[in-house]
Amino acid sequence: MHEYGRAIEMFIQLQGNLRVSEMRRSHARTFREALQLVPKQRKGPLLKASLPELSEYGRTHPSLPKVSPGTVNKQLGAVQAIAGWGHHAGLVPEDVPWSDPFSEMRLEEEQSEREPFDARDLQTIFNAPLFTEHKLPIGAKGDAGTWLPLLALFAGARQAEYAGLRVSDIREDEETGIPLMWFTRDIKAGRRLKTKTSERVVPVHPQLAGLGFLDYVTEQRKQGERAWLFPTVAPDQKGALSAWSKWWGRYLRNHVGINDSNKVYHSFRHGFQDALRRTTPDEELRDALTGRSSSKSVGRTYGAKEMLRLLGCPNPQASSG
Repeated sequence: MHEYGRAIEMFIQLQGNLRVSEMRRSHARTFREALQLVPKQRKGPLLKASLPELSEYGRTHPSLPKVSPGTVNKQLGAVQAIAGWGHHAGLVPEDVPWSDPFSEMRLEEEQSEREPFDARDLQTIFNAPLFTEHKLPIGAKGDAGTWLPLLALFAGARQAEYAGLRVSDIREDEETGIPLMWFTRDIKAGRRLKTKTSERVVPVHPQLAGLGFLDYVTEQRKQGERAWLFPTVAPDQKGALSAWSKWWGRYLRNHVGINDSNKVYHSFRHGFQDALRRTTPDEELRDALTGRSSSKSVGRTYGAKEMLRLLGCPNPQASSG
């Protein structure tokens, strides 16, 4: 609410309080240009300055670092979402021609500096007592301390995607008996996904099953199908996942000895993506497993049957026929 409200406020400061039907690409373009001039660090009078004031200050101080393309895109996207909602809600008269003024307006973002863990890193991480002896520090928040890293290693999803899983999101495919993880959006429950293509179904890796993940799910299922799989970091525990993430970073540095600041929890996801690229040339399959979009999978989501088809899993009904 705060982020979207702030973006709308800045747009109004620059363009005035336009009706949705009055918004044009020129408004979106000048908004983007103004955002690109905003200083990255703001203090003193700049803390309460308007967007026109911030962009003018950035223009007259060209050597100052500016906000990142990602920040600009987030604010563009917020106004775009509100305008799009207004259009769909009928705030634009039917006889007024209107198209999304923010379409294809986002900046190209810099590649992440995060690096994947190499083989030596992974050996060091999983040789630690946290995994070999199940010694759980307080900051690990119980079983989340072991399963979140293992899930990321073998399935490559995002930290928040695992924290948002319910017991009911782990279930077998009726036809093949293959256990699956369902990543779905539930705004009311606080389960958010990064993009539309992040909604997906992913098979549970056999190594995870061998390590006891399905046994853990069975134990958690005793609390009910709607129970959180990792209740200590679930969306209804405010700030819990953020605290866990900070603990993991300290754990890597202070207990495991991985001191490269570019190697973080997200490094598991980078490593998973690198492993997929080495394993298969099928870009559609890689995107389906990781919930990413590309030229071959823009806007697509993958259900259980389609995912199993992509993976080449046999259909018992087809073979019996």
